[in-house]
Amino acid sequence: MQQKVEIVPAAEADLPEILSLAKAAFPDPWTEQQFRQTMCCCYSRIWCARAAGEFCGYVAVSLAGDAVNLDDIAIVPAFRRQGIGRQLLDWAHRQFPENEFWLEVRESNAAAIALYESVGYRQVGFRKRYYRDPEEGAVLMTREVKKT
Repeated sequence: MQQKVEIVPAAEADLPEILSLAKAAFPDPWTEQQFRQTMCCCYSRIWCARAAGEFCGYVAVSLAGDAVNLDDIAIVPAFRRQGIGRQLLDWAHRQFPENEFWLEVRESNAAAIALYESVGYRQVGFRKRYYRDPEEGAVLMTREVKKT
């Protein structure tokens, strides 16, 4: 079942929910300072997803030359497997239709890898010991611009 969400730019008032979700979702979450810097940097964006006004996830991206890095994405556990991650990805892709997207994902995160592949990403490399706590490699993935 796909949950329809509203996607809006993150605001200062969203920070407590974003931080709480990041801490629950990742063994090595971003710090409050990292989120604050991303929110106010002209080369970065964070968008929040809300279902009936309830916070259910976020995505963070940053521009790097002609490419966009997918820096962070997380969905509140109660809202997972409802298509919200895909909607956030589609939203980010529509904001930068002319740009390639790049990301790193934990090698053990099969669900995320499958989601990324389902929206056009492909595996292009591997980084040993990229993540800490626990130490783990990262699958490097890219989504190229679709030529029409």
